[in-house]
Amino acid sequence: MSTLTAEQVEVAANPRALYELSLAESWGDGAPLLPPTDDVVQALLDATPYPADHVVGALPPKYGVATVELVAINAAMAGCEPAALPFVLAALEALLVPEWNAFGLTTTTSSVFPLPIVNGPSRDALGIDYRAGCMGGAGGRGSMTIGRAVSLCLRNIGGQRAGVTSRSVFGQPARFGICFGEWEERSPWPSLAARRGYSAALDVVTVHGTKGTFPLADINNDDPADLLFLIAKCTAFPLSNMYLGNVENGEMVIAINPMWAERFGKAFPDVQSVQAFLREHAWQPIELWPAANQAILRKKNRVDERGRVYLCAGPDQMVPIVCGGLGSLHAVVLPSFGESRMQSAVVRTREGA
Repeated sequence: MSTLTAEQVEVAANPRALYELSLAESWGDGAPLLPPTDDVVQALLDATPYPADHVVGALPPKYGVATVELVAINAAMAGCEPAALPFVLAALEALLVPEWNAFGLTTTTSSVFPLPIVNGPSRDALGIDYRAGCMGGAGGRGSMTIGRAVSLCLRNIGGQRAGVTSRSVFGQPARFGICFGEWEERSPWPSLAARRGYSAALDVVTVHGTKGTFPLADINNDDPADLLFLIAKCTAFPLSNMYLGNVENGEMVIAINPMWAERFGKAFPDVQSVQAFLREHAWQPIELWPAANQAILRKKNRVDERGRVYLCAGPDQMVPIVCGGLGSLHAVVLPSFGESRMQSAVVRTREGA
């Protein structure tokens, strides 16, 4: 049993009272919240190996100190079950790695937001969506609540506020909260976590700074190499953030449905060959840009001797994952902010401490 020290607020025993207060004081996200009562917060804390006053880190943009207790309170409001709190903590741990550039991503004019991608044995038990509708609408409790808890922590602990501390011009639906898993069992390649050096026995959260979902569709290509070529070309859209800055930073996550993954796996049996192919074809001719833009790209040394403007420097920046339904026809590109590198953290539970 932990000693809870956070400030307490008394609210009438009416769900609408909590909702109205959250709107009036700007610590809600516009949708109804669940009351973070002491018993609920304590149950969440009991699922972690950390004491309530353990500091996860200072969350930007205002660098509020995120204790496990404060994270649990926001997770309670989001509706997390106790077993999900360690996933929220892992996501926050990952995004606080300096290379993720949390201050830049929470204050920028871009729509970028942390996307936790989950690998490991607990996906089904927690309702972390990785099959049909995994990026929205599948209704898995884990996906909806873990993503929302991360968002609420950035708002209420970090102080992220649109138009005030965050200059995001548009935002995106994922700022309410997004989280999904990889369908590891349908992938012809090692999972994202395995490629990043983690055992399949571990639950791992990898956080990508995503600008949103960019849907792709095809019914015309029988040759998997032709289809992968077109996917590569689509990632290199001329106004991508990754053409604005340093070519070595950022990743493009390419979510491939299981049916396409099966086709690609036969033509590209190892994931490194997929990444190399995607990087090799993720470029556009310099002539695609207007003259003034061409001059800027040349000044930034983004144009090679053949007049090609590559999206990224290396194949490791193209990150295929397998998820989604069995309807085939579709892929989704999750573009990068371009000034961030994805980071991973192991989920730590009390049982596994």
